[in-house]
Amino acid sequence: MGDGLTRAGEEVRDSENVVPQSMVIAFFISGTMAFAASIAILFSVGDLNTILQTSTNYPIIQIFYTATQSKAATTAIISGLMLTSVFSTFGLLASASRLTWALARDNSFPWSNYFKHVDRGYLIPVRSILLIAIVAGLLGLINIWSTTAFHAMTSLSLIGQYTSYLLPITLVAIRRVGSKNVPFGPFKLGRYGLCINAVSIAYTLVLTIFMVLPPYQPVTARNMNYAGVIFSAVLICIMAMWISHGRRVYEGPVKEVTDRMHVG
Repeated sequence: MGDGLTRAGEEVRDSENVVPQSMVIAFFISGTMAFAASIAILFSVGDLNTILQTSTNYPIIQIFYTATQSKAATTAIISGLMLTSVFSTFGLLASASRLTWALARDNSFPWSNYFKHVDRGYLIPVRSILLIAIVAGLLGLINIWSTTAFHAMTSLSLIGQYTSYLLPITLVAIRRVGSKNVPFGPFKLGRYGLCINAVSIAYTLVLTIFMVLPPYQPVTARNMNYAGVIFSAVLICIMAMWISHGRRVYEGPVKEVTDRMHVG
């Protein structure tokens, strides 16, 4: 929800104050709307066996049809959800391409000199955008070959997201325990910070473990959850990239962007 706002941090004035405030506001707005939608859907479920055994293969479609008893209304609602997903794709593309460009700018991405280029006419990182668009398109084709592999890839994104939360929280907690000075920003949790960090770490670890467990019993090659395997492979590739390339050229985030913008 609110973490998407961090991608625009470099383009916001007074970002250390504005971005955290926006994240909290987005969390409450999105959380309230999601909770209300979940309650409405749960009250409209009806017979659970009918929902799970629907001929559409999509329980959400059967839920809306059960609630409305109208194919036209169900089609309209599902079309609205599909349009929302399509429009959110543009935001995801902008977010992922911005991260790709930032990593390339900081020399922590393969072929950084090529992908940190900013087009002089459009003033956007066209090469990074095209890279993400092509990779996303190719990943989407996996569903044609194997739904199991596709579901593993989609669950991998959630595991990666929670891991990205876990790492900084863990490092801050370790620094707190070591009685070292933590350079806090404008927002801090005071004496309750370490306790909140510990709860966050425990919750994220438990959640991540459940994400890699097989969803069905008995486990077969077809219904196996391969997210853990793919995630481990990704970590190995990242470590290999760091050892072979990153540790020699990466010096940390570039604070002054203007002087290092490769516009051409």
